[in-house]
Amino acid sequence: MSQQLVDAPVRQATGLVDQIRSGLAMYLRVPEESISIPQNVDKYHHRDDPTKSDPALEEVFRLMWALNERGLSDRRIGNTSMRERPLVDALDAVLGDIAAELGSAPLQYTELGPEPVKTKYIIGDLQRRGLDIRRYNGVDINPASRETMRRELAALVPAERFSYHQTLFENLGETRYRLPGVRNLVTMLGFEEGNEHPADINEMLEHILEPGDLFLSEMQILSDGGWHPIFNFYQNDLMRRFSKIALERSRPHADSEYGVYLVPVSLGTDGAPTMAAVTAERVHESGADSIFVTNYCLKFALQEYRHLREESGRLKVLSQRTTADGSVVFQLTQRI
Repeated sequence: MSQQLVDAPVRQATGLVDQIRSGLAMYLRVPEESISIPQNVDKYHHRDDPTKSDPALEEVFRLMWALNERGLSDRRIGNTSMRERPLVDALDAVLGDIAAELGSAPLQYTELGPEPVKTKYIIGDLQRRGLDIRRYNGVDINPASRETMRRELAALVPAERFSYHQTLFENLGETRYRLPGVRNLVTMLGFEEGNEHPADINEMLEHILEPGDLFLSEMQILSDGGWHPIFNFYQNDLMRRFSKIALERSRPHADSEYGVYLVPVSLGTDGAPTMAAVTAERVHESGADSIFVTNYCLKFALQEYRHLREESGRLKVLSQRTTADGSVVFQLTQRI
């Protein structure tokens, strides 16, 4: 497996995908046309039949499930040799912030990218704190998640309070999914936000959130510990398997080698580069190898993450709760 920091400058390009392709091409010394970067949504549904699931989509969903089980159950994750605040403790802290902000007001819980582990943990915790969750909305392009989420949440969310929307996140604002007069808590966990330009995420949030609504996100960030926690995460067996599935859905039985790269991209804000962690499969073919990018995720510093969220002036960060090593943050934002 390859693990590299792409430190060469990247030419200005029109978007993240263009910049990632040019950065990889420059470092790996391959033609840009040999690098394939599929759309993110293509990893989670059939383009020709979006409502259809299959064993690969089921496995993708269960890999994300397993990642979250590992993250919440292993109390070593996020600690340092001097301090202990694992991932689950950082989550507990931000749930206290949510409860303090909402008080006794009824709540609608909307999850962008459902998975059972953190969802059950969060809903159960908020209910124990006295919050009344009037509706759960699962939003996912992957059809494999619907029935699993319905089953896993049955003990916490009555059937009449469960709803599900198979749609792109950015299209949610076009649907009638809200309960009138009830504050909305939208969650986007598991570093999903890093797949998009922060301006696009903020535009999406401003479209689906109403004033007073809350947004809870989880992001892997660049901390004082450097890049080691990020490389370690992408080296784990679950992420390697996710990468292989993404390749196999496009090129079955391809012979490949897994790699993790850090590619600088320009977000067009202050001019300083931001790093994207990129996983890719180097596909061995007759003639010349090709590169199939299986995931990319932006990695911000903590204060950069706050600044980017608040840049439009319509979103206000209420709290940021980090693990002891500073590598993961739960950020709570309010639409103003």
